[in-house]
Amino acid sequence: MNYPALLSFVCGFASLSLEILWVRLYSFAKLSTPAAFGFVLLAYLLGIALGAHGGARACRRAPGDARLWYYSIVALLLSALTSLALPALFGWMTANGLQNPILDILTIAVASSALAFVFPIAHHLGTRQLLERQGHRFALVYTSNVTGAALGPLVTGYILLEHLSLQQSFLVISIAQLAAAIFFALAIRGTPRRMAMAGAGVALAGVVALSGAGLDPHVLVQNLNQTGERATKVIENRHGIITLFEGKNGDDAVYGGNVYDGRTNLSPERNTNGLQRPLLMAALQPQPRRVLMVGLSIGTWLALVNEFPGVEQVDVVEINPGYLSAAQAYPLQARALKDPRVNVVVDDARRWLRHQPERRYDLIIMNTTWHWRSSISLLLSTEFLQLMKSHMTLGAVLSFNATGSGDAFLTASKVFAHAYRYGNFVYAADFDFRGRKDTVASRDLYRGLRLFDKPLFASPSTTIDRFLLQPFITLDTAQRAYERPFEVITDHNMITEFKYGRTLY
Repeated sequence: MNYPALLSFVCGFASLSLEILWVRLYSFAKLSTPAAFGFVLLAYLLGIALGAHGGARACRRAPGDARLWYYSIVALLLSALTSLALPALFGWMTANGLQNPILDILTIAVASSALAFVFPIAHHLGTRQLLERQGHRFALVYTSNVTGAALGPLVTGYILLEHLSLQQSFLVISIAQLAAAIFFALAIRGTPRRMAMAGAGVALAGVVALSGAGLDPHVLVQNLNQTGERATKVIENRHGIITLFEGKNGDDAVYGGNVYDGRTNLSPERNTNGLQRPLLMAALQPQPRRVLMVGLSIGTWLALVNEFPGVEQVDVVEINPGYLSAAQAYPLQARALKDPRVNVVVDDARRWLRHQPERRYDLIIMNTTWHWRSSISLLLSTEFLQLMKSHMTLGAVLSFNATGSGDAFLTASKVFAHAYRYGNFVYAADFDFRGRKDTVASRDLYRGLRLFDKPLFASPSTTIDRFLLQPFITLDTAQRAYERPFEVITDHNMITEFKYGRTLY
């Protein structure tokens, strides 16, 4: 067996797997800020450079292959240990307010350096013999590393993170490195020293397995929750991390990627989650036969939309199936999902709509997340709003949560003839719909709204007046209140994520 090539494969597989896990961990801690990926890449590559430099020095100074194999096995054992210890340390530092870029770079760099130390050794061991075939042996070692590096993200990103928690995924990669260290210690002419190292590896594997079995599988996520509270439920899959927090009177909060995503409240009187925003769509389009919702969240808005007069079909496009699971814990939201008029599609909205060119909607409600989060430009850009417009019927209205972004407001105004802000929502159409908001008809419609056969609004109540008297804000008014000129968002400039996005520190 070509042991150096196998060693190179293990390095590539484990290194890229750990990088995927560190991106998930750090991005969650930094609230899905786009710059998080680049920061992890910088720190990880720095660790690889330092580790590879150390491995090259070891190759020059080692008296023979036996010593290099010893170094490699020790490095694998250290990497297995740091694969668990450093994420826990990072979580502890973040939870205790020790958020410093230098500390974080050092933590991530150390995590990648041990495996990088092994990589030049694997090349050295694989090519120093049989001089006439060095090119062939070098190719085997290098190809093995590339193969491992390709398989690592696939296995980790599509299998481990889909079926295991982040904590458990780190544990699996740690155990894989321990197993590799034990294998090489026994396979490479087992000397007493290597046998002792194999025994140490077995003991360490036992400790790792036992410690992992006793831990909360979501301990890393719980330590990094931005609320500082313990989530009552955590849903982790390859699409992201969803956390649920208990609220008063059943008004639970849902967070996606460690940022607020909605609440379970369905009472306009309590209105802890801005229900006036989706409800306004019922007044602006009194008879919406077909409705499109982009983003489900916990399903609260879906429960309201189902009760709009005239609704015959609701298509919901949600990229993360974890929200469907989360909604099942809440009777009203779960009931809304079971409505025969509701068609839930788990897919990317842009891709799905491009494959459904014939579909047209009277209402489109985009339950968008914060305008500075990673990839949000794909939902706020001119290109996406134009795609939405192509799926709207004559007289249709679109709404989305701009989360305070004037750039998103301006972008909508460039695509539609009329765009106005109501709270932090932008409403857009090719006709002036403002006259439909505060009318006798809209008040009667609100009074007639029911939620599963019960009146939605209390009687008597001033809530309807408060909702309908809240004014629309024009683009000019919003611009005068802002310190810089608004700019149009495109798929290419991604200005809400980078140019005007949230900083890491």
